[in-house]
Amino acid sequence: MKQRLHISKKADSSATVSEEAQFQSHPSTHKTQQQTNTPVSQTEVENQEFQQQQLEATKLAIQAKHGTITPEGQTQLTLLQAKMNDVLHRRVEQGAGFCHNLENIALHHPNSIPSVQAKLAIAQPGDKSEQQADQVARIVVNQINQKTIQKQDTSQTATSQSQQSNVEEANNNLADPKQIFLSNYAVAKELVHGIDETLPQEKILEQLLHNFKNISFKYTMNYKQGVTLLKGTREGDCRTLAEAFQTVAQEYFCIKNVTIAQIKKPCLSEAPETLYQGRKRNCDNGKRWFFQNHYWATWNNTVYDVLFLSNKRPEVDMARQESPLKSIFMPEGEYFETEKGKVVYPRNHEYLTVELGMFEKLKNFVNNLGRWLARDMSEIINQIKKLLSRGGNNNSDFESLMREVQNNRTNEINSKNPN
Repeated sequence: MKQRLHISKKADSSATVSEEAQFQSHPSTHKTQQQTNTPVSQTEVENQEFQQQQLEATKLAIQAKHGTITPEGQTQLTLLQAKMNDVLHRRVEQGAGFCHNLENIALHHPNSIPSVQAKLAIAQPGDKSEQQADQVARIVVNQINQKTIQKQDTSQTATSQSQQSNVEEANNNLADPKQIFLSNYAVAKELVHGIDETLPQEKILEQLLHNFKNISFKYTMNYKQGVTLLKGTREGDCRTLAEAFQTVAQEYFCIKNVTIAQIKKPCLSEAPETLYQGRKRNCDNGKRWFFQNHYWATWNNTVYDVLFLSNKRPEVDMARQESPLKSIFMPEGEYFETEKGKVVYPRNHEYLTVELGMFEKLKNFVNNLGRWLARDMSEIINQIKKLLSRGGNNNSDFESLMREVQNNRTNEINSKNPN
């Protein structure tokens, strides 16, 4: 019996070896009785076998505690504990009064095994044969193995179902064009936020226009493609905004026939300040705009001016020229004439205006002086430039300059022709 139950593998842990040594240091009762040659009863023989089983099970339990037990050792431990448990049950039924019941000992995980004293009880076996104990032990092991296999199958099934669910969800996201659009254009998530897609299309476009005020856009008056804004470059001009509006309306909300309208020529505009950061009104010290061009979106004859967040087409004073005219009077040498009688000319990074009628009057005045005051012409032109650079309501200043020049000319003529 001892040879059949012997475990050949040793524990790897030094702690395991130490604990096993404590049990091996005590002499076996079976050996002592053999040495004395004293006849023993069947009960005593069974007690000796039970103690030997208990000793072997203790060694294996120590290995399990330290995580060094082999699969064969675990099976052997299960068999030993089942045998001893069966003996305990039988002895309890016979009224032997054993102090422990090994049925509650955990067999499958080292961390769940308590101390050796709590696992293995001192018991006295009964009269049941070893063959019956083996059969009981095999039944217990088979039940344990079946439960373990069932748990593994259940765990594998749950894992497989979870993985399949994740794959299906990923495939659904990839198959959804709206999710693809939002993953490609980060700012688009902010633009479509809170919009009920079941609303009529005109309501959707109104809310989309309204959402543009929340994207921290910087108006630089320099064009960048609309998709660059949707990808995260939050700056550009009116065309940048209009293109971004068109892209979201058509590709996300599937609203067809959203187009871009434009004014190609330079123009003056009395439009208010835009709500975006960046450039403010750039003409006449912040009183009006001067655009080189202007863009907005349209749908179903409705205007969506994204720069001004307005449904009205801007009222403008169109320039008569696409390219500027030249003049020696202008601070930077060039200007535009508008259809409503303004002259617009650059000064540094802004623009100023003067009445076209006054500008024509200045040009004619200087031309008429050329025959008499050629030597003073440069000074007169410099004075005109200074007045134009100051901007504002300068008609009275020009009138004063012309009167002064005319008086000087008259005084010079009179000095040359007295009486």
